[in-house]
Amino acid sequence: MALVTPADVIARDHLPGGHSLDGLAMPPPVPVPSRRSLLGGAQLVVPPPEGVRIDGPEVLRRAAAELAGLLGVGFGPDPVASMALYDGLVSPELRERFSAPGFALRWDRPREGFAWLAVRLGAWQVQACGEPGVLSCVSFHRPWEGQEQAAGLRALLAEAAPALDTAGLRDVTRAYAHGVFDEAWSAPELRLRCGFRQTLRRDGSAAGPAYVLRVDAGPGCREWPGP
Repeated sequence: MALVTPADVIARDHLPGGHSLDGLAMPPPVPVPSRRSLLGGAQLVVPPPEGVRIDGPEVLRRAAAELAGLLGVGFGPDPVASMALYDGLVSPELRERFSAPGFALRWDRPREGFAWLAVRLGAWQVQACGEPGVLSCVSFHRPWEGQEQAAGLRALLAEAAPALDTAGLRDVTRAYAHGVFDEAWSAPELRLRCGFRQTLRRDGSAAGPAYVLRVDAGPGCREWPGP
């Protein structure tokens, strides 16, 4: 395992060309990061929180234990050293911008904070954000090789997240416009998606084409009423 430097964190991804919004959350007038946008958007790579970093080693230990149990991968002898805790997904600048009278910015206020992790595990770059006991959003991405679609989501997840239990999921790929996801599977508290994406770093520079696996798990998945 190796830490991902801030410069190499992927902040956004997009499909090549346009796509329909069928099955996806409608973009809000103000692009505010939220649990809903994490769960209902077309983006597959989990973006970093933009809130204020806060202390909370016990919260991070619980978050690391949940991720390790969910995925079947370890994050080193001291996972807290690989993680950070934030008070929200929304930046202080955006909060300040819409704090004037007449504006009402709604943003998710977690009970304890959003835990963040960005590491490399083998060929995969793993980015994870979540609230212990509520929601874990995890993405695995690697440079696109052209063979991933043939392998299939379950085979790739068996490599990247060997403990993930994919039994009981229903195929919801056709609930989305053609080409948005190669595969999409869903259960009340687990959602899996995958696809080809162009990726961008935090500074907006291109990081190149990648194949991305996405896992959302926990009771917070129920906040998204879509497929």
